[in-house]
Amino acid sequence: MKIFPLAIALGSFSLLGACAVQPAYPRPELGLPANWSDARADAPSQVDRDGWWRLLHDPAIDELVGAGLRDNPTLAEAAARMDQARTALSVENAQKVPNVGLNANATYSRDRTGPGGSRIGQTSLSGGTRLSWEIDLWGRVRARSDAARRRLTARTADTEAARLSIVSDIADAAIALRGCHAILEIRDRDIMSRETELRIGRGRLALGSIAPFAVAAAEGNLAAARIDRIAQAEGCTRIVNALVALTGVEAGGIRALLMPVAPAAEETSPGDGGLSAAPMPVSPPFTIALPATVLRNHPAVVAAEGEAMARWSEVAVAKAERLPRIDLLGVLTGQWIRALGSSSSYVSGSAGAGLAVPIFDGGAGKAKVRLAEAVYREAAAQLIGVVRVAIRDIEDGLVARQSAEARIEAAAAALAASEYALRANLARWQAGAIAQFELEETRRQFNAARENLVTASADRARAWVSLVRRSGPAAYQEGAENAAGSAPQAGQSYGIDGQ
Repeated sequence: MKIFPLAIALGSFSLLGACAVQPAYPRPELGLPANWSDARADAPSQVDRDGWWRLLHDPAIDELVGAGLRDNPTLAEAAARMDQARTALSVENAQKVPNVGLNANATYSRDRTGPGGSRIGQTSLSGGTRLSWEIDLWGRVRARSDAARRRLTARTADTEAARLSIVSDIADAAIALRGCHAILEIRDRDIMSRETELRIGRGRLALGSIAPFAVAAAEGNLAAARIDRIAQAEGCTRIVNALVALTGVEAGGIRALLMPVAPAAEETSPGDGGLSAAPMPVSPPFTIALPATVLRNHPAVVAAEGEAMARWSEVAVAKAERLPRIDLLGVLTGQWIRALGSSSSYVSGSAGAGLAVPIFDGGAGKAKVRLAEAVYREAAAQLIGVVRVAIRDIEDGLVARQSAEARIEAAAAALAASEYALRANLARWQAGAIAQFELEETRRQFNAARENLVTASADRARAWVSLVRRSGPAAYQEGAENAAGSAPQAGQSYGIDGQ
């Protein structure tokens, strides 16, 4: 029998049959908006997938991110799942080519069958090859390979999402810790001011110039300020602990990197008691891409659609399992025998095709198709849900950024006014025109204004980090398909293919 002409003919027919079993993947209606409701036009910036956090220009964040990416168990788990998917794809691809095996045997025996009961030795050697190949008549093998390939796409996107999440968590925590330390120092200055106020109040009470309830109120205000300071310190410690878990860096090293540095005398605001201006990363301006572009490359969306496409291919597998299956078989065997001083050998070969046709299975095959279709519908619904959550998260991030910037403007105006009032009252106090009690009240207003500005500045930087995390660096990348180091596009290392 001539195997190869038959294989070519059947293989050509299989390409036609595969299209009839399962149509192309139908992408669900995702309902993408035409534009973001809270987007605005800023100067564009290049956001590199492999170094977007460097746009914050914070060496401490750069160092902590490097430490977090070097040895992170979450990232290692995601990479291991991606390797599993890649190996599964290799296994499925191997089914597309003939399977060739080699068999060999060697035996030696001695029997008492010669004259006088003498022993006769016999040596036997045999070997051969065996070939098997399934003709992919209905695209079953190809569909299994497609499912594995699309699942690899999903796992690769999961790995990208894990990496993005780790970097974002580190950057966000570092910014939060800078703001926390700055506010902690402001709280210390507020406590000092209230201690001064209480000391003055007790002196005035001794002179009989104020009532006891005024001193009691000052004591209550001081106690409340100390409670706030304790809670703030606890919050800072929790952030340090989170960074230790994320990066593996010891707590002392994290504090050394992110503690504020005392400013020079000329950099100190008047009357603030030496308050340091903690460096706060400033988020770069950017233009967010249109929703269709953002969500096409969004890691969570890519992963969800990759899983949906894999399950669509598995529907084709279930359908093909109910149809006839043809396997080509080829065997070539050689044997050599030596006995009684003589030897003989022969070679034999056989080739054929096996046909398996399911006739009655009690409805199991049909049920498996329905099961695969239901699993696909579940994945399609999950994809729509992931898209809606991504849209909501991005819109929330845009609102948070605009809110933080508006609060920065208001806080900056309040700080300028309170600083002017503090300068004026400081001069009046030095001239003896007002009491120190009034000066301390102005100082506390100045401290409150600085705290509001620190909080708003930290929130603005954290909002930018959150936006990158929620939408992916590619959302801000102009010409991403040509830029070096940009996020993978659709159909590449983790984008959706076949669209």
